[in-house]
Parts: sequence; structure tokens; C-alpha cells
Amino acid sequence: MVDKHPLMDNPKWLFNQPDVGFRAHYVVIDEEGKNQNLVMEAGSTCREGVISDARETFQSRLTNAREVNAAANKGWESERPEWVHKRQVDLTQSKASQLRLQWHDAFFKGEKFGVEEFIDVCDRVIGPVAVLLGPWRETGDWWQTDPGLAMQEKNEQNYVYWNGTDNWFLAHPATVGIATGLYRQCFHLCGAGLADEIIKSISEDEISEVMTNHSQKEALLLIKKTRPWIEVPVGENGGRINYAFPLGFWRRLIRLQRAIRRHGGYEASLGQSFHEGWATTDGNNYSGLFAFWGDEGELTDHHKHLMKMGAPRRKISGKSAKTTTR
Repeated sequence: MVDKHPLMDNPKWLFNQPDVGFRAHYVVIDEEGKNQNLVMEAGSTCREGVISDARETFQSRLTNAREVNAAANKGWESERPEWVHKRQVDLTQSKASQLRLQWHDAFFKGEKFGVEEFIDVCDRVIGPVAVLLGPWRETGDWWQTDPGLAMQEKNEQNYVYWNGTDNWFLAHPATVGIATGLYRQCFHLCGAGLADEIIKSISEDEISEVMTNHSQKEALLLIKKTRPWIEVPVGENGGRINYAFPLGFWRRLIRLQRAIRRHGGYEASLGQSFHEGWATTDGNNYSGLFAFWGDEGELTDHHKHLMKMGAPRRKISGKSAKTTTR
């Protein structure tokens, strides 16, 4: 970005860690081909904790532990279980999921704001991103969140649930990091006194068109407006890994969107199957999106793979190849 980022001089741009997480609906298919609709809810003060809880849930619901016969004639030993696939997950059949955030006075370090403002900011900042990264998202007004019903009590704590997403973020630990990171980021943007500015930047009609009709073209136009609230500098008390897209990583979002549209989903785009990404049968547990893709100066092979899969198409024989997504 050429101009100085508007958050650079904002003394209220602060980082803290309210419990963030999700409630997700998805389908599991057993060995006989029968579907089971399941719900998973996970939350933690750190996104790595959310990812760890989700991985344990997937492992318990999709695999079985089988004891390994380590040596001939010594019987089955329980010290080294082998996890084997028994069920498959289908993320395409569930219309809606929710992101959640703990709502407690202790986390209001900047300006005070209400649930309605927070929901409106989420619609504008996360909403178009959820559309772009949700390849199987269904049309309809199911995404609308009633501010009066958004606050729910769980384990004697209050949480705000935002309805504007389906379960695209369950595709991989890195996508969980993106979704929960942006949701928490909206809380910090409101605390920085930017709620009114963000809400006024996109009209209700504009956001409704994108969210209801799953409009890719319009969503891409909207994130150009909201880029300063998606790609952000580090706030006081924070670090780059605390944000989904810190300064310099706008291209990561654009290439991820382009890759999943061009190559039919997340597995080809990320270079891993669902089971590989979630490490359901081994101990290779990625702790988040920066562990998977890396940061400046320490970019991983997975990052390079994404950049290749989502690269813009070059001109061929004087004609521009299509750069729109499928």
C-alpha cells in the first residue's frame, strides 16, 4: 500500500485476546454411506487452542484407534495406537455456521461499542471474505444476524455469535486461523473507534447483495474498500502472527480466493487432503496459518504452492486469459 495505513497513528489500535471460536455444522459419512449431521463448538483465548480442539474432535469423529502389533508373538500393544480413516467429512451440505467471541468488559480497552455495531462491522469486514473463501456457499438471507439474539450465554460467560459464514473455515487449520483472526480483529477495529467509518463505507444494500447472492465480482469490489480493515498493522501489545493478514500479506488472500475457485476447492489449492491438513492420523499438527504458510523471511513451501496455484493468468498470443473465478 502506497499511502500510510490509517491505523498507524491510532492510539486506540490495541490487541488483546478475548476468547474467540466458532460453532460449525457439517456432515459425516460413515462406511455404509449414511450421513450424520454434526455440530462442533470450539473456543480459546488463542487461535492455536481453537485449532487443537477442532483437530481432536475431527480425529475422534472420523478415525478409529487401532492397536499396533509391534513384535511377533507379543500380542497387541496399546502404547502405540494407529489411527485409521473410518468416516469422511462433507462440508458442502451445511448452510450456516457461526463465529463467536467472548463479550466481557475486561476486553474493552479502547472505545465502548455495542453488539449491533460489532455485527455491522463483521458483515462488512468478514462478510465479503467469507463469500470469497466459501466455494460451496448457498444463496439466501440465512447469513443475517439479529443483534438481539446474537448474545448467548455459555458456561456462565457471554458470547456474541455472528451468523454470516458457512463452514468453509473447517477446510484446514489455516482457514480456521483466518476466520477467527478476522472476527477478533473486528472487535479491535470497533475498539479503535472505527465502527461508524466502516459501517458508512458500505451500504446495507451493497452488503446484502454480496452476502445473499454470493456475488464473487461484487465481493472483490467490496474488499478493495475494506482492505485497510483486513490487511492491518500490528496493534499495541500484539504481533504479526496475531492477525490473519498483517501488512504485506494482501496477496495471500487474493491468491487463496483465486486458487480455490480455479482448482475446485481447498485440497488442490493447499496441496493437502482434508485428513492431511488436520493430521487426523498422525502427530503432524499445524498450530495455525503462520505455522503452515510462514511469515516474511520464513515463507514455507506451502506458501509457495499457494502463490503458484493462485497466480494470475498471463497473456497468451496477445489475448488476456480469463482471470475471473469459476
